[in-house]
Amino acid sequence: MPDLPDHVVVLDFGGQYAHLIANRVRGLGVYSLVVQPEDFDAALAARAAGVILSGGPQSVTDAHVDLMRLRLEAFGKPLLGICFGHQLLAKLFGGELAHGCDRQYGPTSIRCVAGARLFAGLPVEQSVWMSHGDHVAHVPSGFRVAASSDSCAVAAYEAEGRDIFGLQFHPEVVHTPHGGALLKNFLALCRIETPWRADGMRQRVVDQTRAAAGDATLFLLVSGGVDSLVALQVCIEAVGPGRVRSLHVDTGLMRLGESDDILRFLAAEGFANIEIERAEALFLRELAGVADPEKKRAIIGRLFVDVLRARLRALDLGDDWKLVQGTIYPDTIESGGTKNAARIKTHHNRVPEIQQMIDRGLVVEPLRDLYKDEVRLLGRELGLPQALLDRHPFPGPGLGIRLLCHDGSPGPEGFADQPKLERILQHGAGTPPSRDRISISTIHYPLSTDQVGSQQPPGEGAGSPIRRKSILRGRILPVRSVGVQGDERSYRHPAVVWSPTGPWPGWPALNAVAAQLVNQLADINRVVICLDDLSGVDFSLRETYVARDGLDRLRQVDDLLHRRIAHIPEIWQAPAIALPLFDADGRQAFVLRPVCSRDAMTADVYPIDFDLLADLSREIRAVPGAGHLFYDITTKPPGTIEWE
Repeated sequence: MPDLPDHVVVLDFGGQYAHLIANRVRGLGVYSLVVQPEDFDAALAARAAGVILSGGPQSVTDAHVDLMRLRLEAFGKPLLGICFGHQLLAKLFGGELAHGCDRQYGPTSIRCVAGARLFAGLPVEQSVWMSHGDHVAHVPSGFRVAASSDSCAVAAYEAEGRDIFGLQFHPEVVHTPHGGALLKNFLALCRIETPWRADGMRQRVVDQTRAAAGDATLFLLVSGGVDSLVALQVCIEAVGPGRVRSLHVDTGLMRLGESDDILRFLAAEGFANIEIERAEALFLRELAGVADPEKKRAIIGRLFVDVLRARLRALDLGDDWKLVQGTIYPDTIESGGTKNAARIKTHHNRVPEIQQMIDRGLVVEPLRDLYKDEVRLLGRELGLPQALLDRHPFPGPGLGIRLLCHDGSPGPEGFADQPKLERILQHGAGTPPSRDRISISTIHYPLSTDQVGSQQPPGEGAGSPIRRKSILRGRILPVRSVGVQGDERSYRHPAVVWSPTGPWPGWPALNAVAAQLVNQLADINRVVICLDDLSGVDFSLRETYVARDGLDRLRQVDDLLHRRIAHIPEIWQAPAIALPLFDADGRQAFVLRPVCSRDAMTADVYPIDFDLLADLSREIRAVPGAGHLFYDITTKPPGTIEWE
C-alpha cells in the first residue's frame, strides 16, 4: 500500500459502529482503514499513525488479550479503545474488568477530570452515549481515570506518559455532542503529515457502481424509500437509463395508497422503465401462520427474489443481468454482515437467497458503505428533489414487520424482574409499593417548571401548582421486540407506564425513568407510555398473524397518525406498530415510535406535545378495532427503531 496517505487503523471487533468510527475519522480529514484484528500485522502497524479499537458484541476474553498483546503492547503510537476496545486495552495493560453489573444504554452524563488530554477544551460535564454491560473496574498501573459517571466509575482513562486512551462511551455517534472534538483531540496526537480529502461522493459511488455492473443489465427492486430511489439514480448515471430496469412489488404490506403514490411520484420525476407487480396474494399466503419475526423477514426476502426471477424470465433478459439493492451500512451491520458482528435482525436484503447471489457476484449495492445521512447527501449531489429525500424511511418488508404476531401459545405468567421493578420504583417514590397487585408498581415524581409550554401534559396549565406530585404506574407487557444492547441482539419485553391521577412529569423525568428501567431490568428492552389510565385494564395475547384485516386496521392507524404528525420536521421516522394485545372489548393496542436520528445507528425519542398525544390516543379509536395507543420513549440503543 505505498500510495496510502498517513492514516489511522480502526480494528473491527464487530461493534455496530466500527465503520462509523472510520467514517467520522475521514470526516475530520484523516484517512482511515478498517482492519480485522487478526489481520493487523507488523506491516500495517508500521504504516499506521494511530490505532482505534472498536466496540464489540462480546466480553473481553484471554484470547482477545493474547491476540492483541503481540500486536499492540509494543506499539509506540497513539491508541484509543472505545467500549469493548476500552475494556480490552485496560485488561491488556493489567487492569481489571467487571461483568454485567451496571448496564448503561443511551444518554449518560459524565464528569471529566481536570487535565484529561482528550477532554481538553471541552465542558467538564457533558452528555455521552453508552451501550455496554461490562466495564473497567480498576485501571492499570500507570493509568488514571479521566472521566466518570454516577454508575460508571471509569467512563474514560488515559495512560500517564503514553498516548493510550479508553472511552467506555461512543464518541463516534451524533448523540455524543462533543464526540467529534474528542476524536479530533486524539487525531492531533497522531503524526498526520498528509491530510486526507475525499473526492466528491457522487463520482466515487457512480464509478464503483459502473465497475461492479460491467456489461450487465441492472435490475432494481424499488420500494419508494430514499435508499432505493438514490440507488436507482446512481445506476442511471453509471450505465445509462437503457440498461436499468426497475420493479416495484406491491406486497400487500405497504402503507395506505403507497404503491400507487410511488408510481405517480416516479412518473412525475421522469423515471422510466419502472413496472409494478401486484403480489399481495402470494405474500399473504406465504406469511399465513408465521409469528417469528426472523422467519417473516426470511420469507419476505425469499419472495422478493422469487418475484424478481419470474419477472426476469418474462422479460427474457437471459443471464446477463445483475440485481441492484439499496442496502445501506446499518442493514449490513444489523444482519451480522461483518466478521465479528452479532446479528440483530436479518434484513430482507440479506436472506440466504440474496447472499448466494452476492457470493456469485450477481448483486450490485451502490450504497452499502453509506449511512442514512450520507445517502441523503448523495441524493442532493445527484439532484433528487428534497421532498423525496425527506420521506420517512420505510422498511422493505413493510407492515409485515410492524404487525407483531403471536402463535396463540400461553403468555408468561409473571416476570422475574417484577420484584426488582417494585424496588426501583419504591426507591423513587420513597413509599412502600402496593402488595395487593403484583403486576402494578407506583413511582412519584415532582412536576417541574419545564412542563409549562408546548410539552405540557394535558390538563396542566401555567397556573397549576408546581409542587404537585406525579404518580406513575408500570407493568411489563407479555409481547417482545428486538433491541440492540451492548452491540448484541436482545429480544425482550416492553414496560408500559401510565399516570392514574392525570398529571405527568416533564420529558426529562420521563427519559430518566425509561433509562433507569431499561438499564436495571433484564426482562425489558423498551419503555412505552400510555395517556389512558390502565389500572383496571387487562390485556390478553391473541393469536395474530399477517392477514388482510389486521393489515387494513394498521394501515388506517398508520395513515391517521402520520397525517397528524407530518408537520413536525424533527421526527426522522415514526413507525406505527400493531401489537397482538387486546383489551376486554377486543380492541387492539398500537404503538407510535417517533424518533430523531441522522444515520439510523442511534436515535433519540421525540418529546411530543402531550395535548397532541392525547388527541392521537382519542382519534385512533375511530378506527374499527383500534384501542389503546402506546408511545415508545426508548432511545436506540437499547431499542431498535423498528420493533422487529
